[in-house]
Amino acid sequence: MTGESLYWLFVLLTFFYIVYKNRNSSLKILIILCFYIGLASSFGKVIENPYKIILVLFSLYILQKKNGLSGLNKREIHLLFIFILFSTSLLYSAFTNGDYFKLVFSQYGKYVTPVCLFFIFNQMQIKNPGAFVNLKDLFFSLLTIQIFLSVVKILTIGLTEFVVGSIAYNGGGVATIVPVLGFILVWLDRQGDIKRKDWLYVLLLIVIGFTSYKRAIWFIMPVFIFLFSYYVPRKMKVSNFLYFLPIIPIIFYFGVRLSPTLNREGKIGGSFDWQYVLEYAQNYSFGNTSETYGTHSGQGRGGATLLLWEKLFNEKTLTFNDYWGFGLREFYTTDYEHFNEEKFGINSKGAASGLFQSYISSGYIGVFVTILLLISILSLIKEPRIRLTIGLLVFWDYFFYSGLILKTPSLFILFSYIIAYSNLQFDQRLYRKYSSLRLRDKKKNLKPQTI
Repeated sequence: MTGESLYWLFVLLTFFYIVYKNRNSSLKILIILCFYIGLASSFGKVIENPYKIILVLFSLYILQKKNGLSGLNKREIHLLFIFILFSTSLLYSAFTNGDYFKLVFSQYGKYVTPVCLFFIFNQMQIKNPGAFVNLKDLFFSLLTIQIFLSVVKILTIGLTEFVVGSIAYNGGGVATIVPVLGFILVWLDRQGDIKRKDWLYVLLLIVIGFTSYKRAIWFIMPVFIFLFSYYVPRKMKVSNFLYFLPIIPIIFYFGVRLSPTLNREGKIGGSFDWQYVLEYAQNYSFGNTSETYGTHSGQGRGGATLLLWEKLFNEKTLTFNDYWGFGLREFYTTDYEHFNEEKFGINSKGAASGLFQSYISSGYIGVFVTILLLISILSLIKEPRIRLTIGLLVFWDYFFYSGLILKTPSLFILFSYIIAYSNLQFDQRLYRKYSSLRLRDKKKNLKPQTI
């Protein structure tokens, strides 16, 4: 048995374990299935395609069963309308460009299931908050499994990008986003009062990114730890400030030394050179700029986004494909070697940001409705500071990374739960009276209010 076969055996065993543990809940089974798409993909298209069809049908069944579309408020109706526009744009582009049905269903289906769960979560946190809060235990179990499988990967396959836990089989980008969303869930669950054991769990989440050679995790994780530690809470104790502050640069320092591409030696355990890190990040995002810090449109993900901006405002005439896209095949059925860089003006397929992928699939129309969809989702977050902070993550991912939060079912679902969970806490006034509640409970020698 090869190391890879042994790894997928462990994935399969964790799948049977968590399904058996949650066998009495169809909703939980659906969530679990979305977190194991990587396992289905490892068996090839023969298993992967039917698996995705089952997910879509199952999610529509659960949506109907849970009355997920009943009693929608104005913002939720607006979101549903924007999603219909998004769907129309994507499907119109796909069929006018001659994409075959299996490809269209596969790519469109990955949005349907998370959106269904988004509406289900919103209804649950209002109508059945107890059952809704209990779902967090499932998400923590799934995150813990990803940590466990990352350790198994080191022992069986080694450090490699293409496999991420049970979530991904041939794409490592999700290993950057999972730890950040996991940290946000920890922060919400602890109501901002993160203890030492919680920090240990956060560090273990970062292992997911480390085992997939993700460089971006060492840049964005400290940023969002900082924002949730110092910006989101309106008030915080001096002791907490002194406790959290050293953690942020420590994570970045060791991240640089542990990532071979971020140190001059190109190895795990290399040196820390701030100037080298900045130059690498600049070149990776916008191309090789030699001694100047200019930008090259079309080079790197930031350069790809810049290219579309220049094309939109500088070209005199835009074609039908510019408006409506080139279809799904151009990006989703070609590998890195066969991707037509010259046609789209970027230096490689890997340089396509989430925004650029939307352009290829459904043109500037698709980009516009996708941005509207993201804004509509974020507008449902009731706490302004959380809305702004999570919005920063989402738009960084879409404009300067791979747009994975929206197009990866497991990430979209976890993201949806985080939004509904934060809204439930907001409704219970855990943000507006955050500092006063803790002061009152301290005086009464009580534990902080929980939900």
